[in-house]
Amino acid sequence: MQNDYESELNARNKEIETLKQQLGERQSTTTASASIDSQQATHSSASLNSSDLLPPNAKAGQCFARIYTPPTYRTEAENVLKADGYDVIEVIPAVYGTETQTVMTEEATEVVELVPAVYGWKEEQVLVSPEITELQRVPAEYAVEEEQLLVKPAHSIWKKGSGPITKVDQSTGEIMCLVEIPAVYETVKKRVLKTPETTKEVVVKAAVYKTVKTRIVKEPAKTVRREIPAVYDTVTVKKLVTPATTTAVNVPPVYESIDTTIKVSDGYLAWAPILCETNVTGDIIRQLQQALNDKSYKAGPVDGVYGVQTTRAVRKYQADNNMPGNGQLTIALVDALGLKY
Repeated sequence: MQNDYESELNARNKEIETLKQQLGERQSTTTASASIDSQQATHSSASLNSSDLLPPNAKAGQCFARIYTPPTYRTEAENVLKADGYDVIEVIPAVYGTETQTVMTEEATEVVELVPAVYGWKEEQVLVSPEITELQRVPAEYAVEEEQLLVKPAHSIWKKGSGPITKVDQSTGEIMCLVEIPAVYETVKKRVLKTPETTKEVVVKAAVYKTVKTRIVKEPAKTVRREIPAVYDTVTVKKLVTPATTTAVNVPPVYESIDTTIKVSDGYLAWAPILCETNVTGDIIRQLQQALNDKSYKAGPVDGVYGVQTTRAVRKYQADNNMPGNGQLTIALVDALGLKY
């Protein structure tokens, strides 16, 4: 697919060169035929402008380039028959097994047997002497409690004091202080009744019991009938379980998935507005280099020179974003990068 694309691109480049030559020849012919009457000149000019050799609706100051838009392809998966299906006849052999047959050698019989009684012992508690009790006196319980009794209440008295002014002669007075004497208490103990006197019943002699064993019949005697089963002998016999058969096993066809590339649209050349040396400044180139570097496309130093490294970065950005141009500074590229021009 890459080779087809390069071949088609080379063909388009040759077509552009041919169109440029035709344009130059037409301009030369128009100059040499200036003496033709005005009707023929007007008709020739209208024919030239209506062709696609020049960009349509161009304005002064604009630059255009014929940008090649490569063809688009899609990949479809197709199942291709690799091997036909067929039937395989298989023979399933017969299956044999062994069957056992039981043959009676002795008939069943019945005998009567006597089963003796089953005895056991039963223990029982017998009262020999009853329990003896009597009433006993439980004395009262007392406790000792303490109580604080007031002996002398708190009071105040005057006492002599000493201080910075002491008695020097008869003209000075004595110092007297009013002192608080605390109350005096005495602890008195008294006996208090906690529980009054009572009586209770006390066992003087416990009851006496005796264990007595008695023989009892747990199961009475009985007769039972016991069957003696018949005696059989086993004989092994070979037996056909399933007969031999044939079956057809279908082997399905084998398909292989192959990817096919289908062209969706042809490549074409079309006029597109671009920025070139005529209408571009170093500032727009610096904006372009900075924007590509910000997107990790390595446009080189931001110096305003549209060199090889910047051209390579533009081509890669256009290829990654499915934009036509092949390194041309198209208006679509400028608008996509948000550049001001």
